[in-house]
Parts: sequence; structure tokens; C-alpha cells
Amino acid sequence: ECTKCKSTIEKNGGCNHMTCRECRYEFCWVCMGSWAEHGQHYYNCNRFNEESSKEARDSISETRAQLERYIHYFTRYNNHEQSAKLARKLLATTEKNMEQLQRELTLSWIEVQFLNDAVDVLSICRSTLKWTYVLAFYMKPDNQMIIFENNQSDLESATEQLNDLVENPTSHGAIEDIKRKIIDKTTYVKSRWETLLTDTALGLQENRWQFTI
Repeated sequence: ECTKCKSTIEKNGGCNHMTCRECRYEFCWVCMGSWAEHGQHYYNCNRFNEESSKEARDSISETRAQLERYIHYFTRYNNHEQSAKLARKLLATTEKNMEQLQRELTLSWIEVQFLNDAVDVLSICRSTLKWTYVLAFYMKPDNQMIIFENNQSDLESATEQLNDLVENPTSHGAIEDIKRKIIDKTTYVKSRWETLLTDTALGLQENRWQFTI
């Protein structure tokens, strides 16, 4: 439900940027916090806050704290898994949009491929992000983990922005402007994906991280 007006909301797309139809409040589906905070350069939704679980550790038990930590990572893992499935459904809608653009603007099939390319990038990034939460769950918190989470955060934030563009293309201006925005964002998201994969592979080779198992 909406965290502001309590109206019932159903998530029917892969994007986690939610807008309540009743009060127009914008929030994050994952953490239910205001979306305005997620739009800033410092994207913090991916991090588990050790301090916030300190009370549970002190007053209840370590087991409770570990459960909170597990739920944090599993929720985000599962969210990307579900969003990846919705991205595949989005492909069918995207193909219809591509056909419509061809008819209305007399564009060739090649000229509207940017939508299909964007959905492909979204799908692979969702899959990658899903597994980064498995890796992060087993990491011991230190400065190297913070660097990993920064790369994870950059990709996650950019992926959400691209998802929003693809799901709601008509709300972002004229067709040429939409096309430019989607192509630019797709290129950027792909570069962040490559950066995350490259740095993670190098980090594993260098034994950069300590793990709890």
C-alpha cells in the first residue's frame, strides 16, 4: 500500500519507482522510502544498515540480527528476480511499441531497435544484480565491501532509470528526444554493468574480500 495515503497498490512492472495513483506520492517499492532520496547521486537502498540492527543485537539476540540481515539481502535478490521476469514480459509490449512507431513515423525496423536493445540490457542487468546480493550477503563488512556496494549501487540506480524510460516512453518528450535518452541511458547502464563485472572478477582473483564461509 502507499506509505502516504495507504491506498492499495499493485506492482505490475519491473521498475521500482512507484507513483500512487491516488495522491501521486513517489516511493521505492523495495524499501518503501521516498523516491526523492533515491534520485540523488548517493544511492543507498542496496546497503544493509548495521547500525539499524544494533538494537536487535543488543536487546534481543544475534539470531534476530542475522535474520534481519538475511531478509535485507533476500528481498533485494528476489526483487531483481521478479523484475527480470517482468522485463521479459516488457519485451512483448516493447515490440508492439516498435511496430506503432514504424507505422506512425514511417521508421525502419532498424531505427526502432533501440527499444529492444534497452530491454535486453535491462534483463541481463537484473540477473547480474540479483547475484551481487548473494555475494554481498557472504562478505565481511569492510572498506572493500563498500567499494563493491558503490559499483552495485551505480548499476542499480542506472537500471531503475532505464526501466522507467522504457516502461513509460511517452512521458519523456518527443520521439527523437525519447530515442536519444533511451540510447544514452542504455549505453551508460551497459558500461556500469561491465565495470561491475570486471571489478568483481578482478577482486575475486586478488582475494580482495573476506567471506563468512
